[in-house]
Amino acid sequence: MVLALTTSAFAQSSDDDEWVSVDSPRPATSENNSSSYDGTNDSEFANDEEYASAYARYKTQTTSRSEISKQRSEGFSQSVFLGARLQGGFNTFLGSNSDGWGAGWNVGAGLIIKISMFTKNFSLVPELTFNYRHYGYEKDMEIYTNKAHMNVMLFEIPLMLRYTFDQYDFFVAAGPSLGLVLTGDAEFSSEAKGGVVSGNTDKSTNTFRPANMELGLAIEGGYMFTRNFHMSIRVFQSFTNLLNQGLTVEESFMKSTLLTFYTNVGISFLF
Repeated sequence: MVLALTTSAFAQSSDDDEWVSVDSPRPATSENNSSSYDGTNDSEFANDEEYASAYARYKTQTTSRSEISKQRSEGFSQSVFLGARLQGGFNTFLGSNSDGWGAGWNVGAGLIIKISMFTKNFSLVPELTFNYRHYGYEKDMEIYTNKAHMNVMLFEIPLMLRYTFDQYDFFVAAGPSLGLVLTGDAEFSSEAKGGVVSGNTDKSTNTFRPANMELGLAIEGGYMFTRNFHMSIRVFQSFTNLLNQGLTVEESFMKSTLLTFYTNVGISFLF
């Protein structure tokens, strides 16, 4: 009777609740199913908590790298400007035995780079400019008049350190400037007063020649009309003799030291 009652009670309990043996495999619950992922599609990835967390970290890192790259690119574009410069002005020679050299003229064009450094107010502005200069000479020698001119084509490479006054849009700059002479020619004549040529009737050419290099200091002040359009006035004084004394056979210039001094106006377009 005890066995029968026990068996009957057990059977009723089995009908109401499913019996699970310790040795039987546990059925998968809905929670476990939601966390499983077999890598077949994105929807299953999204239902996996561990994958979702890892994917979120991956997206954050990828976005961060992209944002950093973007900021670096934007920072570089904001700190480095490329452009062109046009300039023109007047020049003469200073130095020993340089009297007689009047006002000549110069024109040039080239490339300019503006690189921000230290703070937003300071920038380094190197240039590479092709220039043409014309120098004129005339000196009264009482009985006759000496006349001459020299034409020089050269590359100028100024390395300017610029400071910008943000509130006023003005800037000042200074730095060394190197000139590399490409070619040059000269002509000399001596004329008696009254129009009669004294001595040789032919004008002498290239009896004095320019040197191969010129080094000096440039000082500049300018105004920024816009971020990309600037105008400036530049003053340059050379420290080296532009006269090649080794090739000078003209007696009037044998003991001359010709130091270039010029002032020009420049317009810069930055991109």
